[in-house]
Amino acid sequence: MRKILIATHGEFAGGLKQTMDFVLGGNEKVGVLSAYTTPDFDMDREAAAVVDELEDGDELIVLTDVLGGSVANAFSGHISHPGVYVLAGVNAPMLLAMVPMLESAMDTQELITQGIQAAREGCVFINGLMKQAFEESEEDFV
Repeated sequence: MRKILIATHGEFAGGLKQTMDFVLGGNEKVGVLSAYTTPDFDMDREAAAVVDELEDGDELIVLTDVLGGSVANAFSGHISHPGVYVLAGVNAPMLLAMVPMLESAMDTQELITQGIQAAREGCVFINGLMKQAFEESEEDFV
């Protein structure tokens, strides 16, 4: 089974999951790990526990918040485990693109590539985009 775990510092993961649930509806194949929300939180122990729960043939795509952050680093220590994939820089467009394709026959590497592309395309400076659109519409009347 292919699953996604949104793993971030603080409550960001839960917020992304709420957004996903609102737009796409709930999905039991998407989990959340909110790091450092309790004083005794141990990131390395939590990452190990998540990976240890995987069964043969499972694939886990871990979407983390910050490249080089403790959450991404802890899960990166498990990429030698078959079926564990770790991405940094999660955002809503990435999640919204990947979740509907979780159960497809698409190769996991391709699913990840499409998720990263959606994340990049979803990051837009709207002021500049609107200015460009306005300038182009003015050119149409000249």
